[in-house]
Amino acid sequence: MRIQDTYLTGIGAFLPPVTPVAEAVARGLIPPGEAQDSGISGVSIAGQLPAPQMALTAATEALKHSGRGAEDIGLLLCAGVWHQGPDGWGPQYYLQRHLLGDDLLAVEVRHGCNGVFSALELAVPYLHADPRQRGAVITAADNFGSALIDRWSSGESRVYLGDGAGAVVLGRTPGFAQLLSICTTTYSAMEEVHRAGEPLFPPGATAGTVLDFGARAQRFQEQAIERGDWIRLLLGHQRHNVECTAQALDEAGVTADEINRVLIHAMPRQAASSYLKILGFPLNRSTWNFSRTIGHLGAADHLVALHHLLTEGELKPGDNLLLCGYSPGLTYKAAVVRILDVPATGAGRSLPDGL
Repeated sequence: MRIQDTYLTGIGAFLPPVTPVAEAVARGLIPPGEAQDSGISGVSIAGQLPAPQMALTAATEALKHSGRGAEDIGLLLCAGVWHQGPDGWGPQYYLQRHLLGDDLLAVEVRHGCNGVFSALELAVPYLHADPRQRGAVITAADNFGSALIDRWSSGESRVYLGDGAGAVVLGRTPGFAQLLSICTTTYSAMEEVHRAGEPLFPPGATAGTVLDFGARAQRFQEQAIERGDWIRLLLGHQRHNVECTAQALDEAGVTADEINRVLIHAMPRQAASSYLKILGFPLNRSTWNFSRTIGHLGAADHLVALHHLLTEGELKPGDNLLLCGYSPGLTYKAAVVRILDVPATGAGRSLPDGL
């Protein structure tokens, strides 16, 4: 989707303290060799801090950074991967109560690690249909501290799960960056890869089943090999990645050589290198060296990485950024963002007063 007159006007992030991977190794939570191979050095852990509260902190910073008030926001989209709070309740209401108020559309977005991309796709037409030209706030937050998942062994490619939150404000008036394109492809032939061997009912969380993506993926691969289907599926997976990214670049009017940085989901070194190689980028042009210090933040990876690049002065006006990733479905996402200005951002580690 080619995007016109849509801007990022504010950004925020929250990261709790980081636990070194070496400490997890010393406690017997990770085999030493596995930790070394992964290249991940630390994981941010929030303890008892709820995901919606982290989202509120990030959104508060983003709104302040944008120079807008709550009355200027007409849409709130809250993305997350893991459980956000009590069943039957949504985190968007918490942000409405404590930050934005009731005069807006507020919706929780559940689209795996690609939730922020989907929220962007939903926000763009809303912004251009709103005659009042009010902005949109998108948040992503997760706390993986749960007996139903092992952050040190979620089972897929030695990904270690970190807690944290990111937020961005979108609008139709120029901001610090412009959204040029965003694209989606889906490969539903592999929808079973994240559920293989698990019944559709009852839902695993209601039965106290521990989530292990690795065991499911292994089962799916074994079944696909038995059918003689594995190579076709693997090539299809790679093709969808490449096609989605190529479409986003083409619709943005930007070539791969004109991309300054590639923002990706946090993943182990070898997985990141392979993923980027397929897309035609080296590891050192990505945000892997940052994400390796905090772990995989679910849907918040790209927003927190962008906040980091801005905060650390690693971007300049005119830089083109490619944001890309894939998640269960399988869904593939890519977006191109151009930096217009590099204003100061907050540290992203403090909580709003009174919370």
